[in-house]
Amino acid sequence: MELRDWLRFAEERLTRANFESPKTEAWMLAAHVLRVDRSWLLAHPETEFNDLAGETLLQRREAGEPLAYILGWREFYGRRFGVDRSVLIPRHETEVLIEAALSLDQTAIGEVLDVGVGSGVLAITLKLERPNWNVTGVDLSPEALATASANARFLKAQVRLINSDRFQALLGESFDLIVSNPPYIGRDETLPAEIAEFEPALALFAEEGGLAFYRQLAREAIACLNDDGLLLMEVGDRQSAAVRQIFLDAGWTPAGVWKDLLGTERVLGFTYLYL
Repeated sequence: MELRDWLRFAEERLTRANFESPKTEAWMLAAHVLRVDRSWLLAHPETEFNDLAGETLLQRREAGEPLAYILGWREFYGRRFGVDRSVLIPRHETEVLIEAALSLDQTAIGEVLDVGVGSGVLAITLKLERPNWNVTGVDLSPEALATASANARFLKAQVRLINSDRFQALLGESFDLIVSNPPYIGRDETLPAEIAEFEPALALFAEEGGLAFYRQLAREAIACLNDDGLLLMEVGDRQSAAVRQIFLDAGWTPAGVWKDLLGTERVLGFTYLYL
């Protein structure tokens, strides 16, 4: 089958499966099979296409598997990060946390910690954007750490990665900046099957209506934050008021709010004033 014919065939299949961007996805799957980019596809519509390989990918997509897991990567902040089912698929709204961190006075920051590093998008991006920062990432999942390590090697980012349940392996260490995109989905919330059935529950769900991890951060981060240090966290839709109250009750001081493109309060910043 020629490439042009398979692209039409795949687009029709994906359209019937009600995906939002069937044409784009068909082209991405074809590029993945042929190990080429879109411009090559445009220039070689008559090339012979391995429709058996394409069929395998189509069936995985029709079964609801996220495109990023099929392709094995997702773009984040202009870079390609490898992803698999051990880690969340990076979302563009998480780039708000990057922008918040990069807006800070970089001369006041030396040591940075990413709590729940996952695929490494936060830790690695911050290191590459601010090479003078020393960046550490911790995660409870050894599989996620392996993915983050592979991404760090591929992108040539020298970050330190540690297997730890939040701060447990960091006793005696302190940081100028702590960032986190924690699990914040309540266990009773309904998610699309594409997320609920494929992405890791450990990185998605938290007890107490999705607020448990924030309460843990409010209690535990103090011990690892330097004087005048800053904690930046992504929060879920309609969570900012509840999260803000959790930190106020724990003695933290608000230090900024950053909104996403839809106007949702997506990132909250806090400092802790030592008496």
